[in-house]
Amino acid sequence: MMKNAAHIPPDTGKELKGRHVIYWLLGFFGLMFVVNGIFLFHAIDSFPGEDVEKSYLQGLNYNETLSQRADQAALGWHAALGLEGEQLVLQLETANGAVLSGQQVTARMRRLATTAADQDLTLEPSADGSYRASLAEFQTGQWEVTAQVWERDVDAPVFVARKTVTIR
Repeated sequence: MMKNAAHIPPDTGKELKGRHVIYWLLGFFGLMFVVNGIFLFHAIDSFPGEDVEKSYLQGLNYNETLSQRADQAALGWHAALGLEGEQLVLQLETANGAVLSGQQVTARMRRLATTAADQDLTLEPSADGSYRASLAEFQTGQWEVTAQVWERDVDAPVFVARKTVTIR
C-alpha cells in the first residue's frame, strides 16, 4: 500500500504561466484606463468649469452681498416672477401693496445645464404695471431667471428676484 501517493492530473498543455497572468492584468487595467479616459473626456467636454463667474472674488466680497440683501429686505418690496404664455412677467409691489411702475428692469436667463444659451433681457413696462419680455425664441427646458431692478446712478441693483421656470 502507498501512503504518500498523490494524484497527478494528466498534462493537457494548458497550464497557467506567469506570462498569461501578466497579459490578463494588462488587458484588464488597459480596458479600465480606456473606459475612464472616455468618461473623463465627456465630463470635461460637457461641463465648462465654473458655474458662477469669478466665484472666488464673490466669496471674498460676500459681506457686500449680505449688505445688499439687507438693503433689499428693508425696502419691503414683493415680486411675482413667472411665465404667461411666451412672456416673462414680473409684478412689483411696495410694502403696502402699491404697484411699482416706471422702474428699469433687466433679467438674466440662464440654462441650468450649460452657459452656452445664457441671455440678458430688458423687461418693458406694460399698462397693468407689470414688466414683460418675450421668450418666443428660447428653447424649451428649465431656465433660471434673475430679474434685477435698477435705479439711475446706482451701480448695483436695488432689488433682485430669482426663480426657476420651465419653458414648454
